[in-house]
Order: sequence, then C-alpha cells, then structure tokens
Amino acid sequence: MTELARDLLRWFKSNGRKNLPWQSTPPNVYHIWLSEIMLQQTQVITVIDYFNKFIACFPDLAALANAKEDEVMSNWAGLGYYSRARNLHKTAKIVASHHKGVFPKKYDEIVALPGIGPSTAGAILSLGSGLSTPILDGNVKRTLSRYHKVEGHYSSSKVMAELWRLAKHHTPQTNNAEYTQAIMDIGATICKPKNPLCGNCPLASHCGACLSKEQDIYPHTKTKKNKAPEKTIVFLIFTNERQEVFLKKRPGKGIWGGLWSFVECDDNAEAIDLAIRQHNDSAKIIRRLSKFKHTFTHFNLWINPILVDSPGGLANYYDASSLALGTPAPVKKILQEL
Repeated sequence: MTELARDLLRWFKSNGRKNLPWQSTPPNVYHIWLSEIMLQQTQVITVIDYFNKFIACFPDLAALANAKEDEVMSNWAGLGYYSRARNLHKTAKIVASHHKGVFPKKYDEIVALPGIGPSTAGAILSLGSGLSTPILDGNVKRTLSRYHKVEGHYSSSKVMAELWRLAKHHTPQTNNAEYTQAIMDIGATICKPKNPLCGNCPLASHCGACLSKEQDIYPHTKTKKNKAPEKTIVFLIFTNERQEVFLKKRPGKGIWGGLWSFVECDDNAEAIDLAIRQHNDSAKIIRRLSKFKHTFTHFNLWINPILVDSPGGLANYYDASSLALGTPAPVKKILQEL
C-alpha cells in the first residue's frame, strides 16, 4: 500500500463522508450507480435533493426500466447534461433485459453500458463490491496532479495516461471502497480547485505542490480560448383561452434532448411571423418578455420570449401551474414568471 493510500485511509476513519443518501450497509449498487452518474459534472450539494427525488419516484432499477422517458426526464429536469438521464434509462432497460435485472459486476460489462466510462465503472465496482478498481474523476485528477506535480493539462492524452498510471499505482488491494471514497472526499472538500485547505490535508507532508508552495500552479490550466460564442433565439409562448401554454418535445439528441419546450425560431421578423403562421394562422403576438441569457459549457444562449395569443389551441397545450413534464431550466423560469 502506498503512503498516499495509508494517509487517506487514516484520515477517512474520522473525517470521510459516510452519511450521504446513496451510502448504505450493505452497499446498494443501484444507488451507487445513480449517484455516480448524477455526480458527473455536478457537485454533491446539488445532487442530494435530485437523488432523493429520483429514488422516491424510481426506488429500484426495475422501476426505472419500466418508467416512461418523460417521467425520467421530468425528475431530472434542472440537473443539466440531459444525455445522462437518457443513458440511465437505456442502461436500466439493458440490465433488465440482458442481465435479468441484476447490475453486472464485471468491468467489461459495466463499461459497455450507455453513459458509463472507465472511472464511473471503477467507482461502481469499488464502492459497490469493494473491488480494487481505480477511478479518475475530476477530484482525483486534481489531487494526483498536485501530489505528483504532473506537468500538462488533462486534455493531453499523455497527461491522462500518466494520471491513470498513478491512479492504479495508489489504488490498494484492501479497503478499496474506503480509499475510493476518501480520495473523492479529499478532492471535494480539501484539495479544492481554488484555495485548497492544505493545513487540513493528510497528504500535505508528501504533496509536491504543497511542499513547493505551487498549489495554484497545479493542475496546469488549459490554454484559454477566445470568449465563448453567443447565439440568440426566440421562444414563442403560444397560449390559448384557458391560459394553457403549448409545448413540444425536443429531439432526443442535442441541447435539452427529450425535454419539452416552446416553439423556437431565429430572432428576426420573417422567421417569427413564419413560425407563428405555421403553428396557428389566427395567432397574434401579445407582447415580448424580458430577454435573458442562459449559459452552457461552450456557449451563451440569449433567449427572447414572445407571448402569443393562440385561439383554439388544443393539442399539446398544458396548464403551467400543474405541469408534470420535464422542461429545460429557461422554460421553467419563463413558466414560473407567467
């Protein structure tokens, strides 16, 4: 066992997180898998409420496999990166039909499932079955990069290969579940991206970046790109005599895939008029609502909502106050304001 692993395991006994809602004795692999997917690109504090809500609706893998996609997306709405929810649903169906409803315990079978990469597969096997499988999520990358002063950014295949080598090197053969949780906890609570709490870190006495006072240098940052591109669209909010709003389901791929949204078009008079006529030739603009920005990872989206009177509208019109469909965050924002 390496020095890093021993230090982490000692620290974990009294400092590790042991009461998260997906932690249990014995481990519940369904809960672990769900939490690991939710925790991709998302912090624990945000995930907890979504996890509890999701489990209340889909208490086990069979319930998730048998659910309708709209139900799944509705309970995921707001958490972002919606392909994760679609892949969860796909995986549940695959496990139900090809693995007799039992989540597989072989690495090759797990990593072949939709939305599960090498690190997530390692976490599921380690936390769920106590197997000695390494992980390399964002917290672990940062911790190992500082500890070993790894040169270069994660976007480099050479850097990633070195980090995987180090992850495997430090992963112990015993107490693996505790080690895996410990190194994730260290990264999340102490070895933070900014202002790491090195004074509280059990690895500080052997951490290269800490010893050389270069915590702000490691891990190396990626070369900054130009300012994020911007795009502007119009949301046409068709409303009928009953004050219901029209929503349509978006394609499975692309942003907000599988969620329900307003009619969308370019922000120019010709495109707006055409979209209105195609939906309802009797519809008329009531007013424009306040323009606002929604930020994605790689671009900023400016949204111009326009309220449209649509007499006679029936199909796919919904009461906004009791809506049970999954909607993107900007749509939910507009509905709440209405």
